Amino acid sequence: MCLSRANMAFRDHLGAAKEEAAPTSLIHGMWNHSRASNHDLTLFTQISESPGHRAAINILTRDRLCESIGISPEQYIDTLGWAMNNPSEPILVDNAEAECFENRQETVDITQLPIPHHWPQDRGRYSSASVIIAEDNGIRNMSFHRQFVRDSNHLVVRLVPRHLRTMTMSAR
Repeated sequence: MCLSRANMAFRDHLGAAKEEAAPTSLIHGMWNHSRASNHDLTLFTQISESPGHRAAINILTRDRLCESIGISPEQYIDTLGWAMNNPSEPILVDNAEAECFENRQETVDITQLPIPHHWPQDRGRYSSASVIIAEDNGIRNMSFHRQFVRDSNHLVVRLVPRHLRTMTMSAR
């Protein structure tokens, strides 16, 4: 099995988004909108708690991911298995060729980022499906985690007994 090298940037995905210009709250507003719209890909441009920021939801659905890499949803699990058995090194490009949007703050304040409070049962704002990339002793791991916004410069993640937790315990 060989995957096509589809280069689909984040902004390419946003081209299919419905834009929501009405003021929307991070505290359940995005969640309520998602439920009401049958989880449409949506770009919010007026976020009450994060002036000047925009945020998108429902970007990486299984169907959209499969479409971007040229497979059917039924092939997804087999494709993941193939990829795990056939790892490759990332393609490095020169910094001059890599378009980059930098979000800088003199004093870090994570609470200013448009991280929503998704579920009413949650204890606060979570960055859902956050990617954590770690490397220890030449072993690289990428995993998805929900990260709780504890305060202005701390996120909290629950590490379950899998690779990232093993790497963390080994590094300590």
